[in-house]
Amino acid sequence: MKVSSVQSTHSHSVYSPNSGSSPAKKRAVSPEMIMLGAIVSAVAVHKITHPVKKVCSEYVKSLAAGLSEMTGKKINPLSLSCVMNKAEFVEQILKLKKNNYTYTPENIKNFGFQADFHMHTNYTDGKITVKKLLDEISEYSDKLFQRTGRKFIFSISDHDSVKAVKDALVIISENPEKFKNVRFIPGVELSFSHKAPNALNPCEISEVLAYGFNPFKVDKYCDKLQARRNNTIDNMLADIRKALPLTDFNKDELIKTYNLNPDCFMMNSQWAVNHYAQTKHAVTIQASRRGVDASQLYTDIMKDIDVKNRNIWYLKKNNVLDKDINETDIISNVRKKYEPHLINNQIVLTNESSFENLTDLFKDDDNVVLSFAHPYFTAMKFHNPKKALSSLVHKSNGLIKISEAYHQAYPENVSLDKVNETNDYLKYLIKIGGSDNHKATYIGVNE
Repeated sequence: MKVSSVQSTHSHSVYSPNSGSSPAKKRAVSPEMIMLGAIVSAVAVHKITHPVKKVCSEYVKSLAAGLSEMTGKKINPLSLSCVMNKAEFVEQILKLKKNNYTYTPENIKNFGFQADFHMHTNYTDGKITVKKLLDEISEYSDKLFQRTGRKFIFSISDHDSVKAVKDALVIISENPEKFKNVRFIPGVELSFSHKAPNALNPCEISEVLAYGFNPFKVDKYCDKLQARRNNTIDNMLADIRKALPLTDFNKDELIKTYNLNPDCFMMNSQWAVNHYAQTKHAVTIQASRRGVDASQLYTDIMKDIDVKNRNIWYLKKNNVLDKDINETDIISNVRKKYEPHLINNQIVLTNESSFENLTDLFKDDDNVVLSFAHPYFTAMKFHNPKKALSSLVHKSNGLIKISEAYHQAYPENVSLDKVNETNDYLKYLIKIGGSDNHKATYIGVNE
């Protein structure tokens, strides 16, 4: 069938001063067209005078309510509009690739680095303040958005502490415009004790990352955990002093020796006490042999030794202590008394949590999702890692849906093949990544 062109079916009379023809008459406008124009105009005016209100998720509203109670100020949920809930978080991470988590100077310079769900602040064992961290992120995210149209997505995930998350929410609420190009979700790295058949100790500690929780509820759990760890340190030192009264064991000295954070003792704190007590007792014996003051000798020795080497074994190896000064079973037995241990094949806990404690903490919270943190570190503690990891996923009752497959801070001596093997065990989980940053700077990775 022949189709006529538009030009052939409609003649156009164009007025020209020289044509001698009159200008074309305007077509009559129908009542229907007048009505349609009126409706369009009314809609346009309504949009101008009644802009669409931004809608916050119930999760963000709960954070604003908690923040209002904490600060004594009325916090508008819209001031937390950069905060993601679980649904958005999952939607976003499904779009990300390994390169988006690669925490290198080159990838940052090229703006390939676009997400990070594992980092620490000075509230635990990191060195950066929350304010400095957020300042660096907001500056980088603005540049990232200008360059790529993408917003930087991140979480703060301190060890068994949500104090930094609460600080971050306060800072964000005070200047939401500054964070318009970021997406943030509260996070925390939670430790749990479990049987470890492939490790030197029958019980070991592993970690999961939690996202999307209410920090004003989780902080109560964290405070109780800190109280248990603090009490364990006090009780261990009391038992050791009673058994070895001639050595001056001092909690403040312990904290200073290992640069511990007294407001947030880390997991496995019983080992810090063990190393300190064994070393301090050995130095006391050495001081007695030399006829010098033990406390002064301890201070003199430690000031020239790197923190990681402040132990009896390093001092003996480097001839700081006499070779015949050995560990004391009394101190080792105190450690065994308080650390997670097995009785009749059941774990006994005094200063740590179990995996069941964590799942109970979040069992009624539909907005929470869990991830394995650096999964290889968990896998290596089991004879059959695939079975063990699958068991934890099953016991999580649907909470574990993610795995930190792109963890950026494995030590150089960790086999990449083993890491990939572990990740393959968990290939049915969503992959995320994290820098595990502990430094005093963040985006300036060369500093």
